[in-house]
Amino acid sequence: MALLAEVGADRFGEQGMPEPQPAAIGAQRTARWSMMGADRDHPGQHVAIVEFPSYTEAMANSGHPATAAFLKELQSISSSEPQFRNLDVRNVRTY
Repeated sequence: MALLAEVGADRFGEQGMPEPQPAAIGAQRTARWSMMGADRDHPGQHVAIVEFPSYTEAMANSGHPATAAFLKELQSISSSEPQFRNLDVRNVRTY
């Protein structure tokens, strides 16, 4: 299961989208990996992809107080409301 988050913001600076701190969730962290990037074709647009073992574990992560605090921080510096998509991963290929 993967979460895709899209955020519009001009105030992220050189570091890009702020990242949640794994220590804030601690042993309750269910995310296995994440990738964050800036859209080259749409300046000010940023995308994050976060992978979870299952939808249930992704929702547990979403309901954690540390995730709510991160979302509040993200909203405070975003120019638009973050958009989220929950994706059922059908396949992954490496090249």
